[in-house]
Amino acid sequence: MKYIIPGLCGFDTLIILYGLIVWLRQPKETERGKVHLPRVFMPIGGAVAVVFLILTIITYFNDEPLWVSLIGFSLSFLGLLLIIGFINCRISYDEEGFAYKTIFGRKLEYTYSQVTGIRKNMNETYIYVGKRKLLVDAMHVGGYDFIKQVKKKYSAFNGGKGVPNVKPKVDIFNGHVKDVTGFYIAYGIMVVFSIGFLIFSLCVVYLPRTESNTTEQTVTFTAYEEADDQIILYSADEKIFKITYTDDQLDREKIKEICNNNSAVVTYSEEVNPDDGEDYFSLNAIKYNDSYILSFDETNKLNKEENFPIVIMAIVIVLLMWGLIIATVIVGRNPQNYSKWVIKALFKDGYIEY
Repeated sequence: MKYIIPGLCGFDTLIILYGLIVWLRQPKETERGKVHLPRVFMPIGGAVAVVFLILTIITYFNDEPLWVSLIGFSLSFLGLLLIIGFINCRISYDEEGFAYKTIFGRKLEYTYSQVTGIRKNMNETYIYVGKRKLLVDAMHVGGYDFIKQVKKKYSAFNGGKGVPNVKPKVDIFNGHVKDVTGFYIAYGIMVVFSIGFLIFSLCVVYLPRTESNTTEQTVTFTAYEEADDQIILYSADEKIFKITYTDDQLDREKIKEICNNNSAVVTYSEEVNPDDGEDYFSLNAIKYNDSYILSFDETNKLNKEENFPIVIMAIVIVLLMWGLIIATVIVGRNPQNYSKWVIKALFKDGYIEY
């Protein structure tokens, strides 16, 4: 398990370096018969990949849990996708046919006579070759000229006929909205993000702190202080400990007593590194003579009460996102039944076809 993150970071680094080499070797002017994604994809993807790669490495060497490093790598991988797309997503064509390279680097070669259809959305065009569909995005440099060439050659092979328009197999909008695929992707992202945020919020609030997921330390407290509804304790080795959430049931006198007596206690805490203050340990439990002065039950209960608004916010976000999805589907299926301001609020100009 310990080699997972170094291996992923090594893979990340190799892709970034290879992408940089391709970027430096590629002519700044687009060559005739060549289609590729914009050159800007490389620096943008590289910046995102490098920033989160560095954060991933930092979390790894700080002995953070594996899932923290994996989240960092996942975010870095978003930048990698731009780099991989820039490297691989290419089309080359001439008078005889064309070669289409997928994002995974697979090269597909066709003649114009093999083209069976075309579907144009708002931001992309699909060229159909039998059951396979080839994406030409609006961002592809040279993409317009390639599509024009396909239409011209198809017409020449088929007695002047145009390329047949292909409708999507599944269309929840009944043909009234352009770029159905784009909406499916957007809906998928919204659903995954909203559910992910809700699960994260529930974990933050309801995942209990225990001896197994906190840091155990034997500490001697020498000073006690209260500020902003927090209890701040200072240890003999100059560390700062805080009880972040408090209530009237907390036994403050017992905590003051162990400070005054310089008693050694066992603490369970999580290290916090704020950007605008000193590092400290957030206390989850204090044990003295095998009994708890501050228990996990107390701190878990207070944590739930104080952070419950986060769950409410997450639920609101989920409802808003899912409500937006439902509203666009209902209006998009029957746009003629709704006023122009409703349609304008939900769709960009040019997306609706009555």
